[in-house]
Amino acid sequence: MIWDSNFGDPYRMDKRTPWVGENQLHINPQAGKALGINDGDYVYVDANPADRPYIGAKPEDPFYKVARLMLRAKYNSAYPYHIVMMKHAPNIATERSVKAHETRPDKRALSELGYQSNFRYGSQQSITRNWHMPMHQTDSLFHKAKVFMGFLFGGEADNHAVNTVPKETLVRVTKAEDGGLGGKGVWAPATTGYTPGAESEAMRKYIDGGFVST
Repeated sequence: MIWDSNFGDPYRMDKRTPWVGENQLHINPQAGKALGINDGDYVYVDANPADRPYIGAKPEDPFYKVARLMLRAKYNSAYPYHIVMMKHAPNIATERSVKAHETRPDKRALSELGYQSNFRYGSQQSITRNWHMPMHQTDSLFHKAKVFMGFLFGGEADNHAVNTVPKETLVRVTKAEDGGLGGKGVWAPATTGYTPGAESEAMRKYIDGGFVST
């Protein structure tokens, strides 16, 4: 997890971090600024409330806090204005990991049973939903293989996972907490002048090739 995102820290200087790293949501800098989201802020990501994060979810439900996705936002100019991206398959938050995060002195999202969540709250499953028909859930399903040229019978991970798959979905992104240490101010690396959307004059000159003469 240390190298998985821009927020890896083996010392966990910010105790809100669920472990030595955490997942992030890539967002266009201009889009983030328009939403009042600074680089490094924690954000909530919500999808269709009819069935996500689960059917019948209500804010007053105690499980709603566990299931609603919260993660760091990271400015990334490679993404178009209306597109965000997060990696799939990290360890989801559970009732026990959330309880640990909120009650342990070190704030790690590590349950008493040894389960380590990669999120403070929620998961990728909080915002995705699969719509497979019954014939896509059988051992007799005939289909093209996922990673090589061939055909096979039966379900296959990612392609036919019933509960969730890596996929596109419409989401709403809203600010949850400041990204600075302890939830105060801006995430420190975003103030250096070397990050997307906050480039210093020297950094812009470097990007434009201004330090190279021919």
